[in-house]
Amino acid sequence: MTTLPFPAPAPATLTAKNASADYEKLLRFLPHSIRSLVEQDIDRIEEIKIRISRPLWVLIDGAYRKYGHTVDLSDMSFLISKLGTFRDDNRRGIDGTGHRITRVLGADGTEEGSPVGFTFRVGRYFEDIAEPLRRFIEENPSMLLIGEAGSGKTTVLRGTANISSQYYPMQAVIVDTSGDVAGDGKVPHEGIGDVDVMPVRSKAMQAQLIEEAVKNQNVRVLIVDEINKLAEAEQIANGMKSGARLMGTTHGRNIHKVLANKNLTPLFEPEPIFYWLAVIVARGEIMMYRAAEAVAAVSAGNEPQGELVLLARR
Repeated sequence: MTTLPFPAPAPATLTAKNASADYEKLLRFLPHSIRSLVEQDIDRIEEIKIRISRPLWVLIDGAYRKYGHTVDLSDMSFLISKLGTFRDDNRRGIDGTGHRITRVLGADGTEEGSPVGFTFRVGRYFEDIAEPLRRFIEENPSMLLIGEAGSGKTTVLRGTANISSQYYPMQAVIVDTSGDVAGDGKVPHEGIGDVDVMPVRSKAMQAQLIEEAVKNQNVRVLIVDEINKLAEAEQIANGMKSGARLMGTTHGRNIHKVLANKNLTPLFEPEPIFYWLAVIVARGEIMMYRAAEAVAAVSAGNEPQGELVLLARR
């Protein structure tokens, strides 16, 4: 790991863009019994887990907290009626926000299964959160963000997408699978900036939409959240031959784990299609590596050398 020549400046504290309006949109989807418990802390909440006949659990300030309310049939009936349809990956968003709702289906013998629970993931737009990464994007916007679930990959991707759109307005194109990046609905959240958006109706269609974006939308920077299937990696690798550059995210603890994921092999062989690998080592802390150098180091059995970057504080 590269040691910085001088102490990194204290990160700025950011305020979420359109926070109050976005929170209100989420709260409207909750039954009153649950809304009354969580609304006073909504600005600190990351997830709300709702499971039939079990206590309400809320991820707040980085730890799960159990509430005294037990989810009952009236809560579930409200949610099922209010939430409507979900995509084939059991996800849906809330129009114009970064919030994500996932559905848990029971094994009750029906073709689809009846819902037994829902998880609300609170999405927030921090306009300048990725500003410390601007100099890397200016050099080359091709970047793969690597991190474990809940590490903030998508939040950072929104910020890097916004910066990219300042250099490539409407040619930085998001293929948005679950509305996590741009917001779910006809009009994207204004926090992404002048990015073009191609919504994906079904996770199974993501590879197809990647191909369409590259062929039809004059893409300079292709932005894809959650690259994890072989077909997606192959389509992206082929698409990059057009001269577009990729900005995306994938699950992984470190570079070693990502390189060992066979589904992602087309992204790295015969050579990396990324210029940067950005590994989220902790909330707000990213190790930046030049991809070609890092992959060569790992292949040789060595530890790659990177630079620690502190993002703005949320």
